[in-house]
Amino acid sequence: MLFPAVAVVELVAQGVIQARVPTDAHWRAAHDHIARSRRDGDLVASAPLWTDPLARMHFRDLIALRDAARPDATRYPRAWVATLRGAEHPDFHGWREQWAHSFGRVTVRLLVNPSPARVLYDFTEHVRPPDAQPVRIDGDVRRECTFQAGLFVAGGGLGGGMLPGPERFACSGEGWNHVGVTVVEDIGHRGRRCIWSHPVQGATMVTTFHNVPIGTRIHGHHALAYEAERGDDLGNDLGGPVVLRVRVGDQVVGSDTHRDGEGWKLYEFDTTALQGSARDVSFEVTSERAGMRHYCFEGDTR
Repeated sequence: MLFPAVAVVELVAQGVIQARVPTDAHWRAAHDHIARSRRDGDLVASAPLWTDPLARMHFRDLIALRDAARPDATRYPRAWVATLRGAEHPDFHGWREQWAHSFGRVTVRLLVNPSPARVLYDFTEHVRPPDAQPVRIDGDVRRECTFQAGLFVAGGGLGGGMLPGPERFACSGEGWNHVGVTVVEDIGHRGRRCIWSHPVQGATMVTTFHNVPIGTRIHGHHALAYEAERGDDLGNDLGGPVVLRVRVGDQVVGSDTHRDGEGWKLYEFDTTALQGSARDVSFEVTSERAGMRHYCFEGDTR
């Protein structure tokens, strides 16, 4: 009699699971409401984190790449969050719920940021001439990287590594030695849009942005792609910490070291003394052991 009883329990459990799964109609109703109601500058997201691929599938016309692979949510004034079973999203901790409504098994919540950041300049949006110029410095040899556009896009996906964009600065004949906007999978399996700047053994990669409006701080993140940051789990000695140093003009305003295991790491450097000016801002990337340091950074002035 044990086997029939187990079968009944399994059937009941399957019915409960199916009863909690949103249908395409539920997602479509949620989509249509958000599409009618959102304002320019609103973020569209979902919770919990594992639902992100579902949201990008059902809301693909509402979620731009820069939003899907955002560094954080601090700049957004509002967010429409498609929520399953009352889950929360870590990006919206402390935000106020202004409105909520259930569309079948998908609940749409409108969340309001209590203090949205005012971004003056987003470095990731300016990785092209004449705004930016990367160089590779090997001892006394300084080589400007050459801008290329209209390139074939390949990569990404499971085990596919970083996903470079169609525009990038080539810094040598080695394909990995370039500077450009990319999307990496961080250690938490989240896509992050950032500026690829793989360190070079014995050299310094420097990317300078010209005439940048300066606020009270430079805010950003840096990371290693998943397969590089988790390499040591397999017993592979893949490289060492990566150091990011930021200069405003000739002044170093801060530096931060990324070590394996730190994931998508926040940095902030005070620029209050330079507020209101327009200066060149340089990001210097180095590592004493640069092998397989699939590294990128992003930042803004605010």
